Amino acid sequence: MAYGGDAGGEAVAGRGHNAPCSNRDFDFFYRGLEAEQLLIQKCGGCGALRSLPTPACAECRSFDWQAVPVSGEGRIHSFVIHHYPPLPGFETPHPIAVVDLAEGVRLVAAMDGTAPDDLQVGAPVTAEFLRRGDVAAYRFRLS
Repeated sequence: MAYGGDAGGEAVAGRGHNAPCSNRDFDFFYRGLEAEQLLIQKCGGCGALRSLPTPACAECRSFDWQAVPVSGEGRIHSFVIHHYPPLPGFETPHPIAVVDLAEGVRLVAAMDGTAPDDLQVGAPVTAEFLRRGDVAAYRFRLS
């Protein structure tokens, strides 16, 4: 993929995204968000799925992995309602959830736009892609 621009506009050349952080363990994830896909790591040694990205597999210690898409469908494992301090770009109260994805890994994401009183452990959710300023992002919404 060819990208151009700078961190204030289009995706940064070579990274394929303009998220505020960049390293070889996370860049694939942010490139996936640019393409409106949730990507996680799959170990090339044992096939274990993992998230958050890490250099090596916790199961077999292999450094070999590939990025694979996941459905974005899951259930709330836990959640918190953030009140203070205010976060730039988010209104309070700000719900954040830990979600058990159908594929068996967990992701953490905002659930802004969802009323805090509507959240409950076990509720089904779906990933939704959006932009936060110039940065591709995702959040979960109740299904």
